[in-house]
Amino acid sequence: MGKDLGDTFVRFESDGQCFEVPIERLGVCGFGRSLSNTVVLTDTMASREHAIIRRNATGSCVLNDLGSTNGTRLNGRPVSVPTPLNSGDVIQIGRQSIVFVQTNAPEKMVDPNAGRTQFLVEQQLVSVLVIDLRGYTPLSAKLGPQMAELMGEIFRQSGALLKEHGAWSTKFIGDAVMAVWVHPSNSLARSDIVNAFDVLSGYQEIFLMAQRQFKVADPLRFGAGFNAGMASIGNIGSEGSADFTAMGEAVNIAFRLETATKEHGCDVLMAKEVFEALSDAYYVPENMVQVELKGYDQTFTALPLKFDQIGTVVNDLLAVA
Repeated sequence: MGKDLGDTFVRFESDGQCFEVPIERLGVCGFGRSLSNTVVLTDTMASREHAIIRRNATGSCVLNDLGSTNGTRLNGRPVSVPTPLNSGDVIQIGRQSIVFVQTNAPEKMVDPNAGRTQFLVEQQLVSVLVIDLRGYTPLSAKLGPQMAELMGEIFRQSGALLKEHGAWSTKFIGDAVMAVWVHPSNSLARSDIVNAFDVLSGYQEIFLMAQRQFKVADPLRFGAGFNAGMASIGNIGSEGSADFTAMGEAVNIAFRLETATKEHGCDVLMAKEVFEALSDAYYVPENMVQVELKGYDQTFTALPLKFDQIGTVVNDLLAVA
């Protein structure tokens, strides 16, 4: 089921030469006059940061205009909202035509729990993803009151993203977000991990858009911790203020893993329990490390990842029997 990272790319001509630029799984391909873009355009009708294509974990690609001056067109029609791409689509940016090519169809993940009635019980297997903005304090000092607007926009888009990806519970805590998925079969499927990776990919786009919208000089960055384990779930809280949430060590460890990403110089730390909970494949990734977590005497085994390494993990995961 795995696919080569070279099965998806854009093709265009410039100065009489043909170029093909690959779009990796969970990658973002930027177009514009700025040298920071993946595809740098010399056309004066293109904005510095004009448009992006984001590829999710299953391979699907979405085109998004970045509020460019002259707009982006797809097959002759203006792009006003994030729009899915199909192989052969023609993207027009200024005078530049760009053809989107995808030689293999995106993966279709099957949820083994589809159609099964879910009942909330006191103890349930959950997977927990915690995402936290890096450098909140110095950034807040620079932006002042605008910081609240930036975080409000990030949280607004985060809520929509997590709802789209079936999060059972979403909590915004300071500058962090906690997403919880409940697994009634007491096991995870590969689609559950791919789903969480898709959220991380979506967050990269959200942060990129927020950085440009609020004209933040330095890139907005975040770290993430991902864990799976048993937790108490339900309508927890006092009368009149109860809310659906999850509590327990699985949740605490996810928060600690996110904090530990800074010490380990990575973007994501995934607990080995995530892979041990898989029921539709046996997959033990290489390069797992021992992680010391604040408040715990024992060490925890986890997989450290940079964002550009996630695509390889997805390929390996989907390829195992």
